[in-house]
Amino acid sequence: MKLAKAYDPNEYEPTIYAMWETSGAFAPTGKGEPYSIVMPPPNANGNLHLGHGLMGALEDILIRYYRMKGRDVAYIPGADHAGFETWVVYEKALEKEGKSRFDFSREQLYSQVWNFVEKQRGNMELQLRALGVSASWGDLVFTLDEKVIKTVYGTFKRLWDDKLIYRGERIVNFCTVHQTSFADIEVEHKNEKSKLWKIAYPTLDKIGEVVIATTRPETMFGDTAIAVHPDDERYKKLIGTRVLLPLTDREIPIIADEYVDPAYGTGAVKITPAHDPNDFEVGERHNLERIQVIGFDGKMMNTPQQFVGLDVETARKRTLAALEAAELLRGEDSIEHAVGHCYKCNSVIQPLIKDQWFLKVQPLAQRAKKALNDNEISFSPNSRKQVLAQYYDNLRDWNLSRQIPWGIPIPAFQNVNDPDDWIFDDRVDEETIVV
Repeated sequence: MKLAKAYDPNEYEPTIYAMWETSGAFAPTGKGEPYSIVMPPPNANGNLHLGHGLMGALEDILIRYYRMKGRDVAYIPGADHAGFETWVVYEKALEKEGKSRFDFSREQLYSQVWNFVEKQRGNMELQLRALGVSASWGDLVFTLDEKVIKTVYGTFKRLWDDKLIYRGERIVNFCTVHQTSFADIEVEHKNEKSKLWKIAYPTLDKIGEVVIATTRPETMFGDTAIAVHPDDERYKKLIGTRVLLPLTDREIPIIADEYVDPAYGTGAVKITPAHDPNDFEVGERHNLERIQVIGFDGKMMNTPQQFVGLDVETARKRTLAALEAAELLRGEDSIEHAVGHCYKCNSVIQPLIKDQWFLKVQPLAQRAKKALNDNEISFSPNSRKQVLAQYYDNLRDWNLSRQIPWGIPIPAFQNVNDPDDWIFDDRVDEETIVV
């Protein structure tokens, strides 16, 4: 028998792996001290990437080590239905057919995506086997399995009963391309070179002016105040007075708020409650109006007519040109700052106000912080513990809503006679679903 010049893994490894799997070598034995790892489930709709290779190798080293030590080992594999990830892939498939989500009912779309994922799942599982991971395949969990859905609804109910889940209007991270909102942690922030433009807001007598600094001049049409720090001597006499909003016939007040950093820009900032999370909080404290000037389609609205319907970038250029023509520009500085992007299409995320479901994060974050302070968790180096504590302090409420037809529906229903009356109910397939 002639030996091959080079080793061909495909000639031997599938057979060896199949022998391991069919013999039950990877299944828990029920003997010995339990040891388990739950595999972070790869997306069911696509192929593995290099990170999965690293994950599988490291976890499998531990699994095989403790198996040889005589422990009762379980390596639980999984497949993630990957709500948004899967929907993006399927939406591209629809576009190739000249169709969109609006050509189908929610039930039709859900069925189609389910079939699509079911066809793709096998690829990922075969690739994990090719890596040689000794997973207990009989215990595989898909994140749309009935037991998972029941656990999700049970968790939602518990958070609901604990008053940690609420529905309300707040600033969300919105992708105008995919038409859905994201949690803060899902936004990809990139450092970009930009400008800090200085714009003059004339006083009512048009003799004086207040100069603000902004990176987003196109949102000025949604301004409802100028804010200064209460201890800033430059502006103390102006607090409570009003100025003219450039390029419009509106007046807006000058307010004092400790949020303002006197050392940044000119020390005076425009407040646009409908398009910035910090401005939203300032607006809440001072009962300011919220004026939305960027629509969910990414086009300008509620502006002077010459700006209506423009995309954000075009509106920015035209706003600057109009300000220059009105002799209200007072210079610009080059800066570099972090800008949020959609991690799938790379479009700039727009902070927009939307009625969504939120999880109150701080009650949970502070419990975690207390565990840190009580030294229930060890860090090496210990100095990194404070970084995590600071991260907890800065967490905002978590946006749970997604505007996609794939995944686990939020189990909440609205009283048709009272829009503010919501009830928990997990019979999502029996009634009209409001997500």
